[in-house]
Amino acid sequence: MIRPHPSFRLFATSNTVGLGNLSGMYHGTQMLNHAQIDRWNIVATLNYLSPQEEAAIVLARVPGKDSEQGRTLIDSMVALANLTRKGFAAGDLSTLMSPRTVITWAENCEIFRDPALAFRLSFLNKCDDAERPLVAEYYQRCFDIELDESWMLPPAAQ
Repeated sequence: MIRPHPSFRLFATSNTVGLGNLSGMYHGTQMLNHAQIDRWNIVATLNYLSPQEEAAIVLARVPGKDSEQGRTLIDSMVALANLTRKGFAAGDLSTLMSPRTVITWAENCEIFRDPALAFRLSFLNKCDDAERPLVAEYYQRCFDIELDESWMLPPAAQ
């Protein structure tokens, strides 16, 4: 008989809670059978962090932005990320910004010294052409700067 240490814990993650890829977002996931799901004593949901907590994590990962101007920039970036998450939940977007993407955007701001260019390279270029005007509108709401993509029609609509 194997006796685990009293502090032994096993954790697993599942974006689909064992239900498979119903939305098309998590390619490669499999549906788990009820016997497997039933073996987990505790199932918890982890939602996105509060904007303040997410901004603190981004600042910890990109300390070059830890100034008054940098914190204002990060707050706007997190606000935009939250808009993409709401847009995704509403079915308006097929792509959302994860905290990891916000960190990448902040890192790219350090490299390119241009938040709009860093945004394009970190997130906007990953979006469907038809959704880019909406994402550009989110950018305008958070940064009060209009991107070229805000008025561009997707190729099929031109």
